[in-house]
Amino acid sequence: MSILVLLEPELVRTTAVGASTEYVEKVRTVHAARPAPGPDGEPGDTTLCGMATGRMRRDPYRAPGADAPWYPPEWSTRVCPYCDRSLRS
Repeated sequence: MSILVLLEPELVRTTAVGASTEYVEKVRTVHAARPAPGPDGEPGDTTLCGMATGRMRRDPYRAPGADAPWYPPEWSTRVCPYCDRSLRS
């Protein structure tokens, strides 16, 4: 089964004393989705946990082997537990 790794963004406010407010985009959660039909490799409309994929960003990660996690190791603390459970079932 082919799985795409999607990054759910969130805007985080960064402020310094006496400075203007700025926002930076960070990763909120890492989700899994099946690819949509067709050759373009785009994700389907929803993740395995049912979230819409429209605002999510695709990560190019592909698990290097059958024993490797489906998500990139650097995002291990941000993995969606529902997507992860769905893949382990």
